[in-house]
Amino acid sequence: MGDIGRWYERYFGLDYLRIYRLADTAAQLAFLQATLADGLGGRLLDLPCGHGRHAVELARWGWRVTGVDLSWPFLSTARQAAGANGLSLPLVRADMRAVPLADASFDVAICMFTSLGYFETVAENQRVLAEFARLVRAGGRLLLDLANIDYVRRQPGTSRWEKEGASVASRYHWDESTRRAVTRRHVIFSDGRVEDYQSSVRLFEGDEIGAMLTATGWEVEMVYGSYDRAPLGLEQPRRILLCRRSA
Repeated sequence: MGDIGRWYERYFGLDYLRIYRLADTAAQLAFLQATLADGLGGRLLDLPCGHGRHAVELARWGWRVTGVDLSWPFLSTARQAAGANGLSLPLVRADMRAVPLADASFDVAICMFTSLGYFETVAENQRVLAEFARLVRAGGRLLLDLANIDYVRRQPGTSRWEKEGASVASRYHWDESTRRAVTRRHVIFSDGRVEDYQSSVRLFEGDEIGAMLTATGWEVEMVYGSYDRAPLGLEQPRRILLCRRSA
């Protein structure tokens, strides 16, 4: 991956919030509410929490949420959103592979919107799962929301949209040899500023992610193919795994 190995440090900033379309937030929250309802009131880790679009709402419902993210702009936005809702939301800036919180601090953890796979090697990405296992108590749960690799392989290569006066041209490429989804975005802002952004996310076959979870102390209890809890299939966009922390 070379010079884009730490692409996420630049990609997830204030411009991301301006240009990215987050149409699935309501569906994601409804999915979380239905899937995790029996644990309401417990200690929940949102990693990475981004700008708080899930964490704030989960805290409003009664979860004791802690959000962790690497992006200062995202954490600042999440803090403002929490304050606007009268919430005191603990927020921590950290790399997903090394979170400065105590072992077994949480009953549930969520990792939403294909946030596993940012790092260059499988071993580095597996470290994230091991960190979740350290942070979640024995018997606790992890909800891991990934893109379905079979669905992603067939997606169109280009798209365009406008948001808040910015014009975005997005070009997507699937690299079968590295199993990475690479997206390049050319953005022209209303003030004439031009920026180029690139992301590169490693995706996983079912048996591969299953082995990674087992190796880090997780048991897969359920797999869904969409936020409406449909079964996993070739035409479903997501691979959402509900996992239990081994005793």
